[in-house]
Amino acid sequence: MGKRKWQTVVFILLIGLLSFAYIRLNDLFFSPEEVFWSCERGLQSGPSEEILLEYESADGGLILVGRQKDGLFVVPVERSHFFLWKMQKTIDGEYYCDGDVDGYYRSDGVVLGLCKNPEITEVSFILGEWSELSWKEYTCKVEDNGLIWYDTKVQDIEKYVNYWEGRNADGEVIYREGDANLAESLRKGNIRPGNRTVTKPFITAPVRQE
Repeated sequence: MGKRKWQTVVFILLIGLLSFAYIRLNDLFFSPEEVFWSCERGLQSGPSEEILLEYESADGGLILVGRQKDGLFVVPVERSHFFLWKMQKTIDGEYYCDGDVDGYYRSDGVVLGLCKNPEITEVSFILGEWSELSWKEYTCKVEDNGLIWYDTKVQDIEKYVNYWEGRNADGEVIYREGDANLAESLRKGNIRPGNRTVTKPFITAPVRQE
């Protein structure tokens, strides 16, 4: 092999090594899943049993949702340099799910949660904020893997989930958690803008006993 060919080979190897170093130093990866697993390792969290969901965010990135032993691990990622992926500036990270049904509202309007009771096939939740009394109830199916995912189409960082209710395949309520008084008042139409008569927030309603 001539000198020019050796120079070409060395040049190609050098470019490869520099590219690899650049990718690693800037926390770039070849797939969204690699970003997810790297985030878990970096935060010494998990590891997740599996990635339950990937959905596209409004800014063109992806939201990856993994299931850990007692909750969720959520990482927003975005494209970089056309074919690479990186973590967005902020991540949700680990969310501990308490009880049979639990979850939270993201600022992109999506409610993410986890159902640990296999008998529960459908959940309802109430989303809103006390400052404006803008409560609204939503209902969605529970995925086979226990994931709760619902796009409310409402983007407001002040809102949060105040109440959860789980039903079995027969439509019977077998789980309640949160402000049961709020749920009752909302369903009766007693909550309207300016009406602040709702009392006893965050009271856990009784669950049916077997």
